[in-house]
Amino acid sequence: MQPDQSLPTNAADSGYEFTLGGGVGVSPRYMGSDEYRATPALNLALQTPFGVFIGLSGIGYRLSLPAGFFVSAALSYDDGRKDDPKGLDSGSKKLRGMGDIKGSLFTTLQAGYTISDLAVVSVATDIPLTNRDRGNIYRFAVDSVVYKSATDSVGIGASAHFASGKYAQTYFGVTANQSLNSGFGQYAPGGGLYGVSLTANWTHKFTKHWSTTVAGGVMRYTGNAAKSPVVFNKTNYQAAATLDYTF
Repeated sequence: MQPDQSLPTNAADSGYEFTLGGGVGVSPRYMGSDEYRATPALNLALQTPFGVFIGLSGIGYRLSLPAGFFVSAALSYDDGRKDDPKGLDSGSKKLRGMGDIKGSLFTTLQAGYTISDLAVVSVATDIPLTNRDRGNIYRFAVDSVVYKSATDSVGIGASAHFASGKYAQTYFGVTANQSLNSGFGQYAPGGGLYGVSLTANWTHKFTKHWSTTVAGGVMRYTGNAAKSPVVFNKTNYQAAATLDYTF
């Protein structure tokens, strides 16, 4: 639930804003898992007046266009999924025999429209640059600030998630070889809408520099993804809380 660093923020008059923070989070072990894990929750975000942004969601550039429109591009890394995870690896021993999904460097391309300072409507795609066989994903999202004061800000968001055929097969499918090794039934899901999500976050400022953020989200898997034999729970939840310092 790292905030989208391509979206507008309340940066200081200089145009620079740097936030560093840490806390704890809870999330499913993989998409569709019925197992959860607690992990460190980090917050790292740098905004510049030149449109460059850096954060846990990647490093990129945002270009503001006339009439409230914008486009952005970013690079980031996803570590994939393990069928015998160690430490903070994503995955589960329930997937033994499915094999690992290799990590991938990918680019996120996004275009959107800002409605004053209250809402953003955007479309985005994640395209892998390495391990390209994992496929692409696409999102349509609406994010809004529903309450804002000198010390508090509350935001909500809703997204529809779409997968290419390759991505759906990689994360929700079971090949003949995987079926033989894992015991799951063979399954070829096909691309399309695979989930819808809702998120909410609350930030409270203690001082000019210190603040805390609490965020949560729910993802509901739909269509062919929901029928996958590796999806043990069609609804996943996640939450995180961090203490942050901004300067």
